[in-house]
Amino acid sequence: MAATDKIIAAGAVVTRVGPKGQEYLLVHRDYREDWTFPKGKVDPGEHVLTAAVREVREETGFAIELGSPLPTQTYKVEGKLKDSHYWIGKLLSGEFVPNDEVDEIAWLPFEKAKSKLTYEHDVEVLTAAASAVPTVAFAILRHTQSVKRVEWLLGADGLAEIDASRPLTAVGRMQANSLVGALAAFGIAEIHSSDSRRCRDTVGPYATARSLSVTLENSVSEERHKDNPENAMARVMELAGIEKPLVLCTHRPVLPTVMDALSSIFDVDVEAKKTFDPALTPGSLVIYHREVNNLTRIVAVERHLH
Repeated sequence: MAATDKIIAAGAVVTRVGPKGQEYLLVHRDYREDWTFPKGKVDPGEHVLTAAVREVREETGFAIELGSPLPTQTYKVEGKLKDSHYWIGKLLSGEFVPNDEVDEIAWLPFEKAKSKLTYEHDVEVLTAAASAVPTVAFAILRHTQSVKRVEWLLGADGLAEIDASRPLTAVGRMQANSLVGALAAFGIAEIHSSDSRRCRDTVGPYATARSLSVTLENSVSEERHKDNPENAMARVMELAGIEKPLVLCTHRPVLPTVMDALSSIFDVDVEAKKTFDPALTPGSLVIYHREVNNLTRIVAVERHLH
């Protein structure tokens, strides 16, 4: 089956603290007569992270932020393979109103939720959610597609200064806009970026949408990194200790140094370390989910290639 034939869906296991402890949100779909988690199909061109937050809001009225990823469920629907991607959903606000997709919701403790779920594959997701710990995101972002270096520098003098002003292409600007929802999904509250134009313009739409300032980090620009990679490594290690969810936007040649810095301080298992691969395409994200009470412990790592 071709990859394009696969249905991609996204959603979340939304949690809250109830009178007797942790509770999990289940939704009832009258047209299917089932109890499950809020989720839905990813729209064409939509980032899967954006879709997860949107689907929860549309089906339940609740605004959420995403925590760590949960097991992806693959199964057949009407003869087609379907991948349903889930994350922990951190409840922010909202109120449920019955709608065309969901006519009833239930907030239940683990055992009652487990018994009420219609599908066995949902039980696996719930079980993983029950053992999840609070996390805060550290996002590494490679700038989106930019004008090719050779095209920008043709006939120009002063390579370093001019290359730093190289802009995004039309595709790169579209990619930057598509990242707004993806970064918002994790509640990114601090933006750090190389001072090169292509990086600034990559995070610009998100900064504008969230009314955030951008901290320019010249140590992770291509030019300064080439001269002094040690400064870049030291700065990345400092950023990794910030308690707020943040994003760092940089360049392909700098990514190996960034990954080496993170690998040296983050406590991760062997499998997770395999994700420290710096080969990111333009506009791609790596999300490190740090345990809130121990920022050096990585609960999960996810890669989103653009």
